Amino acid sequence: MLFVGLAAPVFAGSVFTVEKIAVDVTTSGSASEARAAALIDGQQRGLQMVLRRLTLRDEWPMLPPIEQIKVEDFVEGFRVSNEKTSHNRYLATLSVQYKPRALSLFLRQFGLAITESQSQSVLLLPVLEDINGLQAWGENWWRQGWLARDLDNSPAPMTLPLGGIDDSLLISAEDIVIGNPMKLAELNARYGTDTVVVAHALADVEGQLGLTAYIFAPEEADVVVLTYREPKPHAELAEKAIDALIEELNERWKRIAAVASDDMLELQVRLSFANFATWQRQLARLNQANLIRQMAIVELTAQYAYVRFSYIGSIEQLSNNLYQAGLQLLQTEDGWQLNENQEY
Repeated sequence: MLFVGLAAPVFAGSVFTVEKIAVDVTTSGSASEARAAALIDGQQRGLQMVLRRLTLRDEWPMLPPIEQIKVEDFVEGFRVSNEKTSHNRYLATLSVQYKPRALSLFLRQFGLAITESQSQSVLLLPVLEDINGLQAWGENWWRQGWLARDLDNSPAPMTLPLGGIDDSLLISAEDIVIGNPMKLAELNARYGTDTVVVAHALADVEGQLGLTAYIFAPEEADVVVLTYREPKPHAELAEKAIDALIEELNERWKRIAAVASDDMLELQVRLSFANFATWQRQLARLNQANLIRQMAIVELTAQYAYVRFSYIGSIEQLSNNLYQAGLQLLQTEDGWQLNENQEY
């Protein structure tokens, strides 16, 4: 038996990373004191986000107060950008990476189901409708609100199109809102996605914002409707709407992927391949499935390999996790088999 070391999962992002954390702290002391306080504040807020990403919304009341957690025990590293200082003020943007294993062990103490894997990224198409009509491309406060969010590192990541001339020529705002299947399929192919989320914001009345999100998946479609009425500018109401839709999409994925226990089960599968390069690619895809904890190659020939691994979660969750990594798990008369989702 040849034992294989598992690499870290390679997805669009990581649920253990938080980017675009804006910090702004003023103290009665020096700029260095303001910087130290800002870094702690940013790391605490980032940790709060990660804890909520990993757990189901219904179980958030079981999380300990963030002030009672020693945040430095869970920080792997951080990056700082856009720094500005005065004699007692510090402003910056943080990106923080947290420790996956330490956080998983910490959360297990509270009997929580944990979602460590990400879904495949979906294509996000924000469309604004106001007194100027429908706007899907170009700069506006609705698109800017989405650009300000960390869309890569959530449980349900989203890809925001570049919005250049090629995108605008391919599909109009009207075609996006009605869900033109041929044009959405072309846009999916361009960005390597298979699901589109159209976030249609209606802002034709002051102090009121409506959000209708159309979800066009390969096998089904769905809709989410949210309405906000407050005496605030539309751009401020948009902050709540964006957060709510992100949370709703994350929660849908977590209900599928949350694993309640670290107890491991075993499975042996067969992978077939035409050459060594294909085998290496399949092995790399297996390494991306982060529900797999240990893996060993039982038999390896020029055309196939048998691999045995230990995993957490149910067989359905494992199958879903493998699918996100580009592999399809099938049960055949001859046992379990793994095929690649895409032909090469």
